Amino acid sequence: MPEWEENWPWERLKTDASDREAFLEHFQPFIRYVASRVVKRSLEWGRDEELSEAFLAFNQALNLFQPDKGVPFLAYARLLIKRQLIDYFRRHNKPASLPLDEEEVGFVVETYISVPEFYQQEQNRERAAEVQDYSEELAKWGLTFANLVEVSPKHRDTRESLLRAARELAHDSSLWSQVERTKRLPMQQLSEKTGLHLKVLERGRKYILAVAILIARSHDYIYLREYVYPQGRSRIS
Repeated sequence: MPEWEENWPWERLKTDASDREAFLEHFQPFIRYVASRVVKRSLEWGRDEELSEAFLAFNQALNLFQPDKGVPFLAYARLLIKRQLIDYFRRHNKPASLPLDEEEVGFVVETYISVPEFYQQEQNRERAAEVQDYSEELAKWGLTFANLVEVSPKHRDTRESLLRAARELAHDSSLWSQVERTKRLPMQQLSEKTGLHLKVLERGRKYILAVAILIARSHDYIYLREYVYPQGRSRIS
């Protein structure tokens, strides 16, 4: 499965049973992650009916998704999963089983608004929540959004090289675990892995780290990760 949504073969995924099945299986961890976040407890396949509801919602998202609407598929799917679970608890008269904070109470109210308005409001809310969460995550690493503006590469070739380094870092579970533990980039290992000179990596250290966080936690940053590769190009600049 290609990493970025613009490379996903949407029509084939909707019409080819084999591709669709593989797509749904690939995103089962995402479905479980989102559903568990909504109900605020760990869910397990084969045990919790909420996951079956979430799976149905994800499948429906694939049926209804329109790439030209400008909304990332996973963000759209996440919205449908939330609505499906809220409807599920309402149908079973178990509102107390779904712990809701004040923002999520607002989400329930919004389900009574027209669907387009509901989705727009929820997208805005989720975008704002992602920015807030990302800002807090950057702070843990001694970074800010202002830093990103300052250190973002001006030249496309440099930017693409650093993006490649960030992807290599985020996708290597051993390296990323080391980074999370030490809060330092393994420059020598990253240089050997990417073929980039140590000086290039050092100059781009903050940029690499900020982008790697987006990629490593892509389930959390569905909207923000668009800034890494919309139409295959970075917008973190």
